[in-house]
Amino acid sequence: MKVLFVGLATLLCFAGDEALRCNVCRRKLLIFGCVQESGEATCGLRETCVAIKASLGKLPLYYRLNCTALHNCGRMKSAALNSPIFDYYNCCNTDFCN
Repeated sequence: MKVLFVGLATLLCFAGDEALRCNVCRRKLLIFGCVQESGEATCGLRETCVAIKASLGKLPLYYRLNCTALHNCGRMKSAALNSPIFDYYNCCNTDFCN
């Protein structure tokens, strides 16, 4: 009975904890804002909000907004094999911070 009570109390503590909510935009341009598929998303466990900047050298091309795994934060990745375009992952951890 004691184990059941402790388990129920633990479940109730986590049930009130809301998941992080983030802006979603498949393509955001600096001047025009979101031009493709906008909305919001609820991040999963071990995820955070992210603004991914796609750049050609130092020239920013566009941004993507969504949730991402925590291990992606601060990373720079090539958009595709042998591509001159790189994605920079800038994470944040409050609702709609991206």
